[in-house]
Amino acid sequence: MKKKIISSTILALLFIANIYGQETYQTFTNAGFKVKCGCKLYVNTTFISMAKQQGANNILAAYICAENEDNPDIGVINNINIYDESKSYKNIQPSGYSTFEKKYLEQYATNLKNAGISYTYTTYQGVSAIEYTFDQQGLPTKAIIFLKNKKSYLLQVGTRKSLTTKYNSLKTSFVIL
Repeated sequence: MKKKIISSTILALLFIANIYGQETYQTFTNAGFKVKCGCKLYVNTTFISMAKQQGANNILAAYICAENEDNPDIGVINNINIYDESKSYKNIQPSGYSTFEKKYLEQYATNLKNAGISYTYTTYQGVSAIEYTFDQQGLPTKAIIFLKNKKSYLLQVGTRKSLTTKYNSLKTSFVIL
């Protein structure tokens, strides 16, 4: 009987810790951000490897996690990718940074348009950004891309249930350190 009580107490504590754990920040000092997320983010080595094979050599960080991955109806995939764009700023005077950033986003928007993906310009964390929604292998996905501190950031959430709510939760909790 005592073992059952102890086991039940431990399970209850783990359950509560899991619930509250979703409301605490995960901090990635090396990547320079913190975020609240319903699952534990880990380095997306597959994405990094594939991107490097395609010639991308400016990836600073790529994180991914999945919630309820065994249930496609309620599962959620979260992605955060950060790129070092400092080489692109190298020959630009600081007074030209905003022009470069505008052209960067315009090129990104052109790529989205060419892929048949609609997008909107918005302001996020005090800078211009592009938000878009698309289907990623049948999974409804929302994303935002923006440039800040000579880095580009991509935040992405895919799920079939409450997409906007889950996306907004990730987006509003994302903090650059």
